[in-house]
Amino acid sequence: MKNYTSCAMKRMIISFAFVIFSGCSSNSITSNPTISTGIKKSSEAQRHISVIALNNTATLASIIPQLAQSKVVLVGEHHTTYGDHLNQLAIIKKLSPYWKKMAIGLEFIQYPYQQALDDYIAGKITQTEMLRKTQWYQRWKYDFRLYRPLFEYAKQQQIPLLALNTPREITKRLSEVGIKGLSRAEREQLPKKMDFSNAKYKKALKAIYHQHGGKSHSKKFARFYQAQVAWDETMADKTAQFMRKNPKTKVVILAGSGHMQNRYGIPSRLQRRIKSKPIVVLNGIHDNPSPAQADYLLFSPDINLPKAGKIGVFMKDTAKGVLISKVMKASASAKADLKKGDFITRLNGKKVKMIEDIKINMIDAKPKQKMLLSVRRPPHRQLISKTLILQ
Repeated sequence: MKNYTSCAMKRMIISFAFVIFSGCSSNSITSNPTISTGIKKSSEAQRHISVIALNNTATLASIIPQLAQSKVVLVGEHHTTYGDHLNQLAIIKKLSPYWKKMAIGLEFIQYPYQQALDDYIAGKITQTEMLRKTQWYQRWKYDFRLYRPLFEYAKQQQIPLLALNTPREITKRLSEVGIKGLSRAEREQLPKKMDFSNAKYKKALKAIYHQHGGKSHSKKFARFYQAQVAWDETMADKTAQFMRKNPKTKVVILAGSGHMQNRYGIPSRLQRRIKSKPIVVLNGIHDNPSPAQADYLLFSPDINLPKAGKIGVFMKDTAKGVLISKVMKASASAKADLKKGDFITRLNGKKVKMIEDIKINMIDAKPKQKMLLSVRRPPHRQLISKTLILQ
């Protein structure tokens, strides 16, 4: 870790309930920490030791005035960590009194579906309709309950939501054929200018790619890297476009921490476009935490979503409908004698055409809740209805 002693590097660690704050004081991150007598002060190792003092705490509210000075605040997340999303919402709520006009940029909605977000905020469509129109469970797939408080608050306060992400079809094509293999129509769906020159970012992504079994020097990695950069550049570009059209509106961007860490992803590419340095806030303690990673690191509250009720099958969308491809042992479906090869046609009387129909209708399903599931069973397409007790 590099040595940082300037007050400009004071932003470091926050918790949801309180701030673990590294300021310009005796408790700040320092290049001259207290060292055990067992280590000689002249050692090379000691000169690279930095300290995060955990006894210098303050409330989350104490840093909001600093966040409010920025045109853009990026708040990272681990997608399945509910506490991260609560942190994001807490920051948005506390920024609201400072910012007369605010918008929230979302990684988890792809930009062709902006109209659905606009209609949802305007009250023209319901939350369920918004999930269908944005194809949430086809394109993002994570449990919507993780994000629901954010959507509901934005609608209540009439805060615009911005769809920032690249269409999945384009990122898939990039991973298959790379930039040069895209058609003209496909290339036009990406920003005109994209920067692939960040060697440190490429190295970091190589390490991740290698951890998942990929060969970092392969053509597949080269295409993976192009897709990642295109993803970052698109989110930055869509934000910048909005800000040019709405110069008095400030933006909070919510995305995975990997798109923000060390400013390699969205932050640097947005700064290039708007000529203003955004503030970066990450959830969780990352490897070798330093001011280079972000302006603040947040601890997330240890809180989980209520356990969801499950029917206990693997499903697949097909031309004939939703196919049960596997029934889990001792599951609700197994106890109800559902079988591999059955096609689900109705759930609690509602038609089922795609897996998203089931997921949307089961958002608030709880264990031990009863559900009526109807299936057609090959080869004679016999209609069977079963009452399941969810697990």
